[in-house]
Amino acid sequence: MRHTGRPARRPARLHRPLALVLLAVLVLALCAGLAAPARASVAKGICSPQLENEPADSTARAGMVREISRGLGAHWVRIGVSWAALEPTRGTYSATELARLDALVHDLRAAGVKIILTTCYVPAWATRSYWWTHPPAGFAEGPQPFYPIRDGALKDYARLGKFLARRFRGSVQALECGNEPNLWMFLYPQRTTDDPFFAARVYLHMLKAFHAGVASAHTGVRIVAGATAPVGLDDIYRTSPQRFARFLQQAGAGRYFDVYSHHPYTPGGSINAAPGQPPNDPSHTVTLSNLRTLLRLFPNKPFYLTEYGYSTQPSLMFGLVVSEGDQARYLKTAYGYAARYPQVKLLVWYLVQDSKPASGPADLGVYCGLRRPDGTRKPAWYAFRRL
Repeated sequence: MRHTGRPARRPARLHRPLALVLLAVLVLALCAGLAAPARASVAKGICSPQLENEPADSTARAGMVREISRGLGAHWVRIGVSWAALEPTRGTYSATELARLDALVHDLRAAGVKIILTTCYVPAWATRSYWWTHPPAGFAEGPQPFYPIRDGALKDYARLGKFLARRFRGSVQALECGNEPNLWMFLYPQRTTDDPFFAARVYLHMLKAFHAGVASAHTGVRIVAGATAPVGLDDIYRTSPQRFARFLQQAGAGRYFDVYSHHPYTPGGSINAAPGQPPNDPSHTVTLSNLRTLLRLFPNKPFYLTEYGYSTQPSLMFGLVVSEGDQARYLKTAYGYAARYPQVKLLVWYLVQDSKPASGPADLGVYCGLRRPDGTRKPAWYAFRRL
């Protein structure tokens, strides 16, 4: 019996080192899994003015949708909705604009693409007439779509939100309240003698109304707020995104939206062009590098970066110019850098194809596209597709 017992213990001694190694490997793997947080997922989005401007019966639209969904593999498309064009007369929506919007939403939904509708531009009948006779420098007297909404029209803006939510129930995933409201081109003036937060206060009233209208439709569509431009000097023309967002946060605006949005472009004149590099003036600018400035104001809200890009030709709208090779490289880097922020869920590239004016100075165009003005593909087109 002693003979039969000894061999039974020997294998245990022989396999103990192997067992200890396997145990150590298992422990290390578990520790590594606990220590390394899951990488954030940032969806790919596209903003395409050419797609938005196609008429309802256009065959070109189908090709554009196919390129965005299949060729580029975009998950989201951001569509601008001009309130001024949609409702030029109070209470009457333009049949032409509705038909175009219906067709566009239908085709994108059929292609499996998620949609953000972004409202912008106030109809003349809804603006404060005082500003018609107090225009910004270089503008004639009269109505402009960037003048502030009058208080009596806020209920009309709420009606617009309810209308869009109901009409596109199940087809549109998010409704964005305004576009770059911290710039005078979308809301003028940014401040007055009596109110240094004039534009932010007007926007807060619009957001409240928009929320009330959308919520009353009971569709579950997400409300997106902010859509701020990357830089502002806190003057009559531009408010810094930090100042704008801080005003909203202190006013308790978080209860009126589900997602906050920002446009973290690298502004013209930047010393460091690459994504992740700090801006020249971080106190008035928010790029990908210092995006936490906004994230910490709304720590419990997801973020959509609803416009982003790099221009490959001189443009008055986009002062920073990079080579086509750098554009492709920066595009890839930007999506990787955005993924460092767990709150960031979407980054929208502006745009598919460059827009060059048919006549006049070429620098009036926009050249952030993945395609050149003649339609040929830039290296960034392939970089976007491979993401």
